Amino acid sequence: MSASDKKKQRKSAMAEGLTQKQKKEQADAAAAKQKKAVYTVVGVICAVAAIGLLVWNGMNSWQSRRHLNDTAATIGSESYTVADLQYYYAGARNNFYQQYYQYLSVIGFDPNVSDGAQWYNEAENQTYADYFRESALNNLQQIAALCSAAKAEGYTLSEEGQKDIDNELASLDVICAQYGTTRSSFLSQNYGNGVTEKVYLRNLTDSILATEYAQSHADAISYDDAALKEYYDAHPDALDSYDYRSFFISGAAANPTDADGNPVTDENGNTVTATDEEKAAAMAEAKENADKAVAEILAAKDHEAAFIEAAPKYVAESVKNAYANESYSLNTGVVGSVLTSNSSVIASWLMDSSRKAGDVASIEASGNGYYVVLFKNRYLVTDPTVDIRHILFQADTTGSTETNEEGYPVPSQEAMDAAKAEAEALFNEWNAKPEAEKTAENFGALAEEHSDDGGSNTNGGLYTYVYKGQMVPTFNDWCFDSARQTGDVGLVENAGPRYYGYHIIYFQNLNDPYWEHVAYQAKQSTEQNEWLTALTEAAEVVTADSMNYVGPVNTAVASTPVPSEPAESPAESPAA
Repeated sequence: MSASDKKKQRKSAMAEGLTQKQKKEQADAAAAKQKKAVYTVVGVICAVAAIGLLVWNGMNSWQSRRHLNDTAATIGSESYTVADLQYYYAGARNNFYQQYYQYLSVIGFDPNVSDGAQWYNEAENQTYADYFRESALNNLQQIAALCSAAKAEGYTLSEEGQKDIDNELASLDVICAQYGTTRSSFLSQNYGNGVTEKVYLRNLTDSILATEYAQSHADAISYDDAALKEYYDAHPDALDSYDYRSFFISGAAANPTDADGNPVTDENGNTVTATDEEKAAAMAEAKENADKAVAEILAAKDHEAAFIEAAPKYVAESVKNAYANESYSLNTGVVGSVLTSNSSVIASWLMDSSRKAGDVASIEASGNGYYVVLFKNRYLVTDPTVDIRHILFQADTTGSTETNEEGYPVPSQEAMDAAKAEAEALFNEWNAKPEAEKTAENFGALAEEHSDDGGSNTNGGLYTYVYKGQMVPTFNDWCFDSARQTGDVGLVENAGPRYYGYHIIYFQNLNDPYWEHVAYQAKQSTEQNEWLTALTEAAEVVTADSMNYVGPVNTAVASTPVPSEPAESPAESPAA
């Protein structure tokens, strides 16, 4: 909902001519951004998500059933069978599939081919079956360590944890009914022979207990003001906020077109792209223009006024009108951690301790062009943030031919009126409720039922630690009105940039300043990871020969299964 640099400038597609290693690294980076920072392991698999993803190619080629109850590994004082490890193998494989499903062809994994018939790392003679087997063992090591520590501390599964198990089993039954199968058949097909309902339930319970115990440890971590201030003193770049202006000069070379403006294709029907020489020339021209713009701005007495005047002259034709509005190039209150998390190429320049108001520079953007940036200010925001809930009624843009200055479709007035009518009807319904029913929880239930905001309509419409300038102006102004009180509900219009429609907003409460929230989360994450790493490393892993029977038979790439070795290091914490 924030009008950030990322929305203003479109990123180019993957560069051509990358090596397989580079493609894998690029896929890793992209997938990492999608990972959620939670203190759980990947052993918990939702039955709904698993259906259709974990049906192995060549199910009949699994190892003999007579090994399923053999001990595959001992972790600490607990022994785990081949069937137990099979559960975690399926978890590792499913997690990999979900994380990389957009990039499977790039990294060379085919879910329809046996895991043992595909290299994960050919140089190290490691197939995907080897990789999933190793991941399964690492995940189980972490769960076993957490469960052991929970037992020693007297920590038991909560009522909510038991509800999670019951809900999982209920979801499993729904799917079984839908596909005309039984629990045992489903589990065997999706997890492998030997993963019976008993095995599944035991490991699911351990996974949820481990997750709860880890979260309880994280929740118990707290810091006083002095500790947070100490963290700020060590990490000011990430916690300060920045005001700056920027515009982008594209260095992308146009692909050749015919006389009618259509893309040129080769004899195989593939689009002909710009040559390396043309791409280099386009970047050189972009740099020349960026340097020219910087010189023009620096030559003026008022750098900011010159910047505002220069922007429309140097940007692409499609956004010239947008930059004619001086507010379009302005970015205010952008928190350093947000800049770096968005991988902004201008972050390090803005964070330079020598930076002063009026500084201007051109900065290359990964071979795509150049940013021209003007530094305005840097400061620590100590104002409180707000926690709000909201319901978005998004205006329909189907068939819209008009786009705004950021390239997003603009709905018709009729569509806006329709969204407003829906919002007003629910707003009036809320206002008519008895005061005792106007609770945050009841509003959250309405958000989950009615809101079009996919980012919050599964958690009661809740956004926490919202800071000034984070949301679109109308939303921001309502939330940060000095008269705002807990329980206030308002109806505001959203006129872009990406979404058009109306919000019903519930003001829940004031919260800590954003920098304190970021500092707290970072310190907590570090301390939690250190605790989890030490706990996991202390859980000794000893594998047996039966570990070979975890996963499908290696038939094509590796003629015989390779015995797994104990993990040299614990599984990477998902909170890292």
